[in-house]
Amino acid sequence: MKKFSQDFKILVFGQIISIFGSSILRFALSLYVLDLTGSATIFGTIMGLSVVPTIFLSPIGGAIADRFDKKKMMVILDFCSSALIIIFAIMLLSGNVTVLSIGILLMGLTLISSMYQPAVQSSIPVLVTNEQLLKSNGIISGVMSMANFVGPIVGSLLYSFMGIKIIVIASALLFLLAAVIELFMKIPYEKRPPEPFIQMVTKDLKQGAFYIIRENRFILKSIIVAFVVSLFIAPMFFVGLPYMIKVLFNMPDTFFGFTQSGISISIIFSAMTIGLLKSKIRSDNLYLWVLGCAGIYFGMALGTSGLVESSFTKYIVVTISSMLVMFALTVINIYLNTIIQEKTPKDLLGKVMSIQTAAATTAVPIGQILFGFLVDSFSATIYLLIVIVGIFTLIISFMVKQVYKVKNVQRAV
Repeated sequence: MKKFSQDFKILVFGQIISIFGSSILRFALSLYVLDLTGSATIFGTIMGLSVVPTIFLSPIGGAIADRFDKKKMMVILDFCSSALIIIFAIMLLSGNVTVLSIGILLMGLTLISSMYQPAVQSSIPVLVTNEQLLKSNGIISGVMSMANFVGPIVGSLLYSFMGIKIIVIASALLFLLAAVIELFMKIPYEKRPPEPFIQMVTKDLKQGAFYIIRENRFILKSIIVAFVVSLFIAPMFFVGLPYMIKVLFNMPDTFFGFTQSGISISIIFSAMTIGLLKSKIRSDNLYLWVLGCAGIYFGMALGTSGLVESSFTKYIVVTISSMLVMFALTVINIYLNTIIQEKTPKDLLGKVMSIQTAAATTAVPIGQILFGFLVDSFSATIYLLIVIVGIFTLIISFMVKQVYKVKNVQRAV
């Protein structure tokens, strides 16, 4: 971090704090909803619907990030997150919280995040050199994972011993602190002539879409891959894990926190080693990483079948398998993001990255709602569902091989 600018360091530090607050809150709310309902279908539906705003607002956030002061956007949005959580805290303390209100809170935070993340992503290439880009993406991914590593541990302890109220209050304070820290950051900003908002957003979205469809086919291919992965692979971690660990394996809340933290450790390790792996990763061999995930899922299915009687052993198998899958997915994600950032003009970066995010996010609510229903349906034979996920992952690996079979994408570095 010594070679990076002070402003990039502030960006990283602000991300750690705000994501730490979000990690604690989302983890605790997932436990709280499961405790209230005991249903994976309800849990999956709430988690799925909470990301709907990202589908529609992420491209708008990208257009705004390319035209307005990114620093001001981050500060204002972190203040908004803090205010929203404070309102929820008041409802919680007065005893008026329902499952619906939790869903509204998650949807509101996701709405804010859909505007916030394009500003962060488009700021990175402005604050670092091209030579630092791959490493800086690894650092951002790593510190985010570090926050997610600590968050579930703290969240599980606070939830077990102090309850949801303390967690909600702490999260509000952390978002407030992140906003104050970001006030000291400087991000280069070139003011553009004012335009009517709707006209501006429409024009910018058309420009970003034209660039993706006509001028940079690699990004279009990447969007297709991200959509399919989000639909068939990601829901396992959002819906399947908490239900298996808490309900099927009957493990304490802290064990779910350990699993979440273990996954975060694997992401941190992946981000730390991305520099060493850069010579091994190419667009034409990405499918091997997905193929490895399929193999892990088949092993995970075996470890959760009737051949294994101990719930603790099943828990260990699920945890280790999840860590390995997330390691591979993180490598792929960092590589693709770096390529896109390098190949996209800076004045289009916010729009392009947000359109990619929106496309991938479109699959998330569908996958989570569907997976919640499937988990309830396969609760007695969860290993069969994992086999199905493994088969789809295997198919995805062949799709990735086909999509990137032409070696027309240069390596990131």
